[in-house]
Amino acid sequence: MDTHGIIHGWRPKGTKDWLLVYTELGKCLVRYARGEFQAGPGDIFLFRPGTPQDYGQHDRNGRWKQAWVHWIPRTQVLEWLSWPELSPGVKHLFLPRDLRQDVLRELSLANSVLHSNLPRCEFLATNAVERALLFCSRANPREDNPQRHPRIQQAADDLAQNIGERELLETIARRFGFSRSRFATLFRQQLGQPPGQYLEARRLVQARHLLAYTNQTLAQIADHVGFSSPFYLSLRFKKHYGHSPRAFRQQRHHPLSGRST
Repeated sequence: MDTHGIIHGWRPKGTKDWLLVYTELGKCLVRYARGEFQAGPGDIFLFRPGTPQDYGQHDRNGRWKQAWVHWIPRTQVLEWLSWPELSPGVKHLFLPRDLRQDVLRELSLANSVLHSNLPRCEFLATNAVERALLFCSRANPREDNPQRHPRIQQAADDLAQNIGERELLETIARRFGFSRSRFATLFRQQLGQPPGQYLEARRLVQARHLLAYTNQTLAQIADHVGFSSPFYLSLRFKKHYGHSPRAFRQQRHHPLSGRST
């Protein structure tokens, strides 16, 4: 087990153990086979063994405070790691505010006891990580919890796969038999954010990917990812990422610096 902090992680072949990364403050950029994800406070990731790892501080002049741990789970714990996947081997949860301090407390405890002189410190640290995972399970829409609606994760998957459709929220709500208000309430309870915010974040991620790797115009990208106009896409992009689509495209050839293993 290792819980030492770093600013960037770049391991093209992954590691032989599991990696958990939790963002406490600031912004983190996680890249994977299908694109990239800008993480903020409450976002927590798991990298399965052998999965390429590419993550780090989003803005070199900004701040990113994180907790992370490498460990090998006990067999009984593997079923707790069935989180939604952004890409094969890259799993993600968004923790609501009422769970963040609990998870951070256990990860901090794992770090402190692992670097102490306590007897069986590795065992104590593993227990703390497992308690953190149990708290995370409360935010996992795939958990078999009677308070969670089984169709909400399916609806979230549909949103992510059909971001270019207009009036998508209404369409998805009807498709799964919800009123718009009921859908919004259940979605926020289970995924920790409103469906509109969830959808916009994924549209912006895809827009950023198209800006970086295609020659499409901003108007074409806006239409592709479901924004009503290139002007509105530019406004939301700048608010989310801190710079305009044009500025991002101009500096897209400058990758994350200071990668380490």
